[in-house]
Amino acid sequence: MTKEISKTYVTGSAGMIGSNLCAALLADGYDVVGVDNLWRGSTANMAAFLEHPQFDFRHADIAADRDWYVDMDPNAVIVHTADIVAGIGYVFSNEWAIFQKNVLINTQIARLVREYRPRQLIYLGTACSYPQGLQRSVEDSQLRESLKFPADPESGYGWSKLIGEIEFSLALQDGPTQLTVLDLHNVYGWPCVYDQPTSQVIPSLIYKALTSRNGTIDVWGDGMQGRAFLHVRDVVEGVRKSIGLTEKKANIMLGPDHCTTIRTVAELILEHPGVQVDQINYDTTKPTGDIGRFADTTVARDLLGWQVTVPFRDGLHELIDFVIEHRSRNDRA
Repeated sequence: MTKEISKTYVTGSAGMIGSNLCAALLADGYDVVGVDNLWRGSTANMAAFLEHPQFDFRHADIAADRDWYVDMDPNAVIVHTADIVAGIGYVFSNEWAIFQKNVLINTQIARLVREYRPRQLIYLGTACSYPQGLQRSVEDSQLRESLKFPADPESGYGWSKLIGEIEFSLALQDGPTQLTVLDLHNVYGWPCVYDQPTSQVIPSLIYKALTSRNGTIDVWGDGMQGRAFLHVRDVVEGVRKSIGLTEKKANIMLGPDHCTTIRTVAELILEHPGVQVDQINYDTTKPTGDIGRFADTTVARDLLGWQVTVPFRDGLHELIDFVIEHRSRNDRA
């Protein structure tokens, strides 16, 4: 554990990344304050540590409530994972609402950090903030930190995350707080939302496969669009290695160094023994988003000693196991 840290605040503590991160930080010996409004996450995601003596959960709307951080001090660290994020259909159907809420969330974080001056703010950014013109190929669209500007994200979500980073940079430029921005590629893992309109591509496809009645699943687009899928355990490790960085501002990309096409994802799902589907239908009338992107992890390797450790097929099939078990428990309840 990094010395002299009083508390570690994790926004979005009931979500996929936040809940896994809280568990890891508690295991490392940190005093952890989890903050969430339970819009998408749930207290069930925190069940394993909700009663831990070093964990304090505060149910709050980060964009509006101001009492959850009143005990913050200069030795605190904030890991800001909270945002409004969802699958591509929801994102492009609700761009203004997502943009507005994320900007409000980040503005509130910037205000409190500027006032309370904690030692470090770790902000989970996204590859969606990078220029859309650089994300047009599954073979050649390698992103690195120096390519973020001039800015041209494809979606309101990407813009909201980028504007958050800019606001944090401005708010902290004359203060003691160190800003660490971790730009994440497409994160997957458990716990996740898999059966709602906000579901992202991997859990959504898993759910379609497990509930198919005709042995077919529908995939948006031709399936040749790709992403660099990053397991949540690798995200957590990136955050753990980032705590205590001394750089005034560090921008670090986390993600695999190759694309996996959505077609490959669907085919790997069909290989799971619990999935009874043998046909994939590609719906080219649906939006596909950016065609492809993957990470140059030179900075992550050199600055953090970080690398991807979870093979995609293993992580994907583990997630299918979790979804099957979760649905089974719900059926028994």
